[in-house]
This record gives sequence, structure tokens and C-alpha cells, in this order.
Amino acid sequence: MVGHRWIFLLAWRYLFPKKHFGTFFTWMSTAGIAAGVALLMIVLSIMNGFDTHIAKKLIQINGAIKIIARRPIAKDEAFLENIRRLPHVKAITPYVAGISMMQVGERVALPKCLGLEVSSAASVLPLERFLTKGSLNGLKDGAWVSESLAHECGLGVGDTFELYSPLALEAMRKEELLLPREITVAGLFKTGWAEADRSTVLLPLELSQELYALSDNVHGFSVEADRNCLAEVCRNVNDLLPPGLVAYTWNTLNADFLYILKLEKAMCFFVLLFVVAVAAFSMSSGLMSAVVRKRRELALLRTWGATKTALSLLFGLQSLVLGTLGLFVGFSAAAVILHERNAIVRGLTGWLLPKDALWNFYDVETLPAVWSRQDMLWIALLTLVMTLLASLLPIGRMYKLPFVQSLRRG
Repeated sequence: MVGHRWIFLLAWRYLFPKKHFGTFFTWMSTAGIAAGVALLMIVLSIMNGFDTHIAKKLIQINGAIKIIARRPIAKDEAFLENIRRLPHVKAITPYVAGISMMQVGERVALPKCLGLEVSSAASVLPLERFLTKGSLNGLKDGAWVSESLAHECGLGVGDTFELYSPLALEAMRKEELLLPREITVAGLFKTGWAEADRSTVLLPLELSQELYALSDNVHGFSVEADRNCLAEVCRNVNDLLPPGLVAYTWNTLNADFLYILKLEKAMCFFVLLFVVAVAAFSMSSGLMSAVVRKRRELALLRTWGATKTALSLLFGLQSLVLGTLGLFVGFSAAAVILHERNAIVRGLTGWLLPKDALWNFYDVETLPAVWSRQDMLWIALLTLVMTLLASLLPIGRMYKLPFVQSLRRG
């Protein structure tokens, strides 16, 4: 037999006989592989979406770059101006952070207090986007309280609460009395990040400095910069910093948390890949049955000069065609489902859970999803590899066929 074009034609004919748009085996094998591919693509895309959403929240809350002081440092305008002049730096703002005791009537809480300079903080942190009640200028004279903390303490805009300085304990040791500050609630905010929303109070920078007896010192600075070159900007900032100050990018500060997210995605990929593996080896059982059913045809091909290698290629090509079809159908199904994901989730949450429960818990208006070419390439590569590996079983069965006896029996 001259050439190998007949192998491709025969492989296609076995899967798509004349007058038939595929066999039951063809479409069942395709459906199994497509289901695994679609499931993988949907889960990974949604996880990519949540990763992007979480990264956006972390940057919004902390700033793209954070300069942390080992001890309180003076808010030097000359130093701040030097940072602003660096390439790709957009803004910088000082902050004071710590824990205080808050009292509302008989209720006591220990919120995290963050002191901000309102004039510069709005250019680094999206404060207006977080604000749910009140005004941005209100932060100059009062405090913003996270919605969860305000609900727990029964506070609203215009109400007052008492805030005790951590230095009150030191004053008690000296048998002195440090009275609390009465502060007015100027606004309520919600960032969408549970850790920040659970118990946080935003204060004017001057008030925070008084609470912690910092004079004109601060605990650090938040920097807004071009997101495409944060590593370069961070290096440039560190070159300007005096001893005792270190700049970190948002992903360096949250490296452990981001590693867990990547590990979760890798585990999901690993576990769901078994769905494709099961479908691929289910396909191989069908091909093994085809080897037995078509043993007379295979024997005739051998007598006409076909080598065992050519016959092996015949079954390998069938596996490759089924894997390619499964990929095409799977990716198409994933694209349709991801396009309609919000309608699907809303229907499921309305039926299985209270309406909008998912949106309120994750603080997202739509289910995030990001289609990754890298994920798509890995899924395609591994799917084709597994379908080709699965073809080794029918090929091994074919090698054991007694071709001469099969031809005599025919």
C-alpha cells in the first residue's frame, strides 16, 4: 500500500460512516471529553475572576505600594515630594494604624483604627467608592465606621462614640487618668473585604496622631503607582528610603494569601483533570471493542501490505480526532455557560439559597470570570496527551490479534 493517506480516510470513516453523522460511540466519547473540558474551563475561569477581584480589593484597601516604618517617622514634605517625582508614581499619603477601644453605651469593641490625611488619601485609596453614607469631607472632623461595626454597636451618621487611646493603660500605671475622646460618626463605609469591614474605624490623621502620641510622626505611607511596573517603582522607592523604612508591593505583603489562592486553583485543576482522564479511558474501551469487531478488516489490511505501525496510527488518529472534537465542543459549551453564568447563578440561588445571598456574601454584582489563554492551552495539551495515551490500550490489543486465524475464520 503506497502512501498513508488511506489511514486518515479510514480513521475518519470508522468514526463517521457514510450516510451517518457519526456513530453512537463517536458522540458519547466526544460528550465525555467535552464535559470534562467544559468543567475545567468554567471552574478555572471563575477562580481567575475571583483572584482578579480579590487582587483589586487588596490594592484598593492598602494601596499598590506600602512604605512601612519600623518605628514612627516624621511626615517630611521634602521626602514625600521626592517620592512623587519618581517615574510612574501618581500619589502618596501617610497613615497611622493601630488598635483602640471603642465604647457605645455599654457596648465595647476593639476596632482597628486607620488615620488618613483626607487631602491626599483620596488620590491613593478609592474612599468615595467605599462610602455608603455621609460625605468625604466629613472625615476631616469625624470618623468613618465600617457598616458591620456600626450595625453591631447601633451607630448611624451623626451619632457619637467614645474612643480610648492605647496610652490609657500606660497612664493608669502612673496613676493618671486619660479621658476618652468623643467622636462623631461622619460616615459609614464598606470595602467589600471582610477583614476590613468587620471592625475598622477611619479617623483624621491629626486625631490618630493624638491618640497614639505621635506628634507629627506617622506609621507609614501608601503609594499609588502604575500597576504595570510596580516592581520597578518599588525598587526605586526603596533606593530613596532612609534606614528603618521599607517599601513593599501589594502582592509581596499578601504573598502567603496569594499562594493559597494559586494552590487552590492548582488542586482544582488536578482533581477535575481526572474527569477528562476517565472520559479518555472510557473512549479507549470503545476502541478496544472496535479492534475485536473489525479484526477481519484489520487482517485484510495486513495482507494488503499495511504494517502494524500503520494500523497503530489508525487508532491513534481516531483518539486524536475524538479528543479534538471534545475540546471544540467543551470550549464552546464553557463559553456559552460563562456568558450566561450570572443568570444561571441567580436562578440557582433563588431556588436553593435566599435571593442575592451569594452577591451579598462576596460583595460582587456579577460572578467574576476571566478566560485565560494559558489555562486553555494547558487543558488542550493535557487532553490530547491523555486521549493519545488511552489509544495505547486498543493498539496493544491489536498487536495481539492472530491476523491469519482471523482471516481464515472470516
